Amino acid sequence: MTTLDDLTEEMARLTDAPCTLEDPEFRLIAFSDHRTDDAVDSIRQRSILQRHSSEDVRAWFRGQGIEDSEGPLRTPADTELGIVARLCVPARHLGRVQGYFWLLDPDGRIDPATWPEAGRIAESAAHLLNVAERRQARRDALFRELVEGGRLAARESAADLADAAGLDLREPLACVLVDRPELADQVASRPARSGVVWARTGDAVAAVVRARLVADSSGGAGSGGATGTDALLTALGIGRRLDSLDSVTRAAVGPVVPDIDSLATTFRGARVGLRVARTRPPGEVVTWSSLGPLALLGVARDDDLAAAVVEPAVQRFLATATSDVVTTLQVWLDEAGSASRTAERLSVHRQTVYHRLAQVEQATGHDLSRGRDRLRLHLAVELAPFLAEPAPGLTPPGRGAAPRR
Repeated sequence: MTTLDDLTEEMARLTDAPCTLEDPEFRLIAFSDHRTDDAVDSIRQRSILQRHSSEDVRAWFRGQGIEDSEGPLRTPADTELGIVARLCVPARHLGRVQGYFWLLDPDGRIDPATWPEAGRIAESAAHLLNVAERRQARRDALFRELVEGGRLAARESAADLADAAGLDLREPLACVLVDRPELADQVASRPARSGVVWARTGDAVAAVVRARLVADSSGGAGSGGATGTDALLTALGIGRRLDSLDSVTRAAVGPVVPDIDSLATTFRGARVGLRVARTRPPGEVVTWSSLGPLALLGVARDDDLAAAVVEPAVQRFLATATSDVVTTLQVWLDEAGSASRTAERLSVHRQTVYHRLAQVEQATGHDLSRGRDRLRLHLAVELAPFLAEPAPGLTPPGRGAAPRR
């Protein structure tokens, strides 16, 4: 089946020029390969690397009449903005612009004899973009009904969504949430991938994924610990030629569920995972099974959870203690109460560890020799950063505390 990538490459071959396809808001959809002897400008580079153009560049191109043009038109160079001359081929469907093909043409050598065929390619692309957007809107609605509605009301939606991804209704699956610049604007035009169906959910993009795909991409991300984003993004079909965005992408995988009727469960887990992922450096996939006590963030409101696990004395301690005291407590609890391992990780003397722990006991009223008190403090230091603004001495795990083994 012809895809937008195929049409972009076909346009580049027809005109013998580097080609990009963008939506009406100048967000990148597809681009052709670039030869070493091809012309290039900063606008094409930014479009490919950042997936969009700046507002002044968008305004400049609109000022050339591209929105009203019924066919290909040449746009001039602008050295001040770093723009080389181009041929713009609007992609229209039923009179409405669905996107633009941009062909670098600094010497004006694209033969006008190719323009009629370029127009036909653009028309095909516009039709695909129109169909893709309507199809995506339908999938978004099905996804919302499945994760927000009741089981009986969602039965038909489950069948339709499963059919869209080639999933069996009784096949194990997981929900993956991806926080990635511009992805929500591009997901409708992405080529279909067996075992994966995308839905736009608001502040992130969700993928309903065949469980085996997730496990294969990470050596067990659905049931193991955290992993890197590279393999997961590739399995989802969004890793190709997008390395520049991988460094700012965050992702989370919900628990594997037995069938699509349980989609709401894995979606909730992925949402908690993404909340945690956003406190950590990009590049790590947070899985449901790696959350530990942070999974509690998904079972109660923040104020209720704070009232249950961060008692007033502990709250005062977290608000006033120095970062080295709080970090020592975090590491000591992670190291199962071993002062020697804590001292080694923090590069301090064991007596320093004991001194700081004594400050914790005095400030909180908890006895660190008692398991129940240790549990309450561990829950508090783990969860408190996610329940309110982090206290001066406290940072979410992975953002400032000593590294965990």
